[in-house]
Amino acid sequence: MHIIFVFLATAAAFLIMTRDSTSAARGGLAIEAFSVWILSFGIGFHRNQLSATRMAVLAETDKFDTQIRDAERELKFYNTYESSAVTQIRLRRDLTQAAKSLGTTLDAEEVQKRLLRILETRFKGSKVQVLPGQPQDPLVEWSVKTRTPVLVRDMKLEDRFGPRPPSATFRSALVVPLSVAQKPYGFLRLEAPQPEAYNNDDLRTVDLFSTVAAMTLENIRLYEAAHDLATHDSLTQLVTQRTFVQKLKEELLRAGRSQMPTALIMADIDHFKVYNDTYGHQAGDELLRTVARIMAAQTRPVDVVARYGGEEFAVILPNTLREQALAAAERMRVALAAEPFVFQSRRTRVTASFGVAVFPVDASTQTQLVRVADERLYKSKDGGRNMVTG
Repeated sequence: MHIIFVFLATAAAFLIMTRDSTSAARGGLAIEAFSVWILSFGIGFHRNQLSATRMAVLAETDKFDTQIRDAERELKFYNTYESSAVTQIRLRRDLTQAAKSLGTTLDAEEVQKRLLRILETRFKGSKVQVLPGQPQDPLVEWSVKTRTPVLVRDMKLEDRFGPRPPSATFRSALVVPLSVAQKPYGFLRLEAPQPEAYNNDDLRTVDLFSTVAAMTLENIRLYEAAHDLATHDSLTQLVTQRTFVQKLKEELLRAGRSQMPTALIMADIDHFKVYNDTYGHQAGDELLRTVARIMAAQTRPVDVVARYGGEEFAVILPNTLREQALAAAERMRVALAAEPFVFQSRRTRVTASFGVAVFPVDASTQTQLVRVADERLYKSKDGGRNMVTG
């Protein structure tokens, strides 16, 4: 616009100068035209300066806008990271506490009770259950079918589990399988009366807690198996000599406090080496298993039957008088003599000799009691075998 204005002003001054012949007027018009040109140049220069300044300001503004957007993205990332880190820290803390709580017991039922308390504390207002086996539950059936945990955000909107119940007692639920030693053990089930009570993070959290509980239960089973191997003979399943010695010590201490007698029976299979050499080691092992079964069948639940040595057995009878112990040994002897030991279609006959001693009549210490019973056992051997000496 200012260029057009300068052109028109210059053209007007030229026309006026052509009509006005006085030199003063022409000089004034020339000066005025020149002044307009200078003013125009100044305005253009100033406008260019303003434009350059504006462009610089806009560029700086764009730069700051970009930095602000980057800062907002970083802030959002760090806020998300902080939230995730806080959640992870809390989860690790809870898992550590859960592992400490669950790992301090060797009772499977106590593990389940503690797991329920942990989940009830973390998911307040939820009903938490440990369902053994595979109960008739649509959520459990779906979990078994798909082999995955189940997350129900709103039961009224679900159609995976068949017809919707008209009046469901819950709106949200979680079902997580519980496996021990890679075998199904049961299910963890959480339910809440309000919808959207659980999300995927909660599902993963419950799954982690179930894994900790499963590892604890597996450790209990391994401990029980190791303890059983350490205390029971692998062939006969009777307690070992080491366990027998500990049990006898405990029973004698109890008998000393209660002033009640405790009897000990020592038994040895007659001619076991000949039987083993004649029929083989497999027949000998089967013979030992059968003798152990027969002797255990002739005792009470409170009695302790042990494999004392190769073919020697021992029985602890708490609160038992001599006559009762002799009668028990006689029942074992008769049962063994009457048992048809058959190996590879061959019928054999086996007998055993017995020695009986009673605390505190025959001995006042554990070592003496074992020695007296053993001496009487060998009296039965020397007397012709297949007999009871007491």
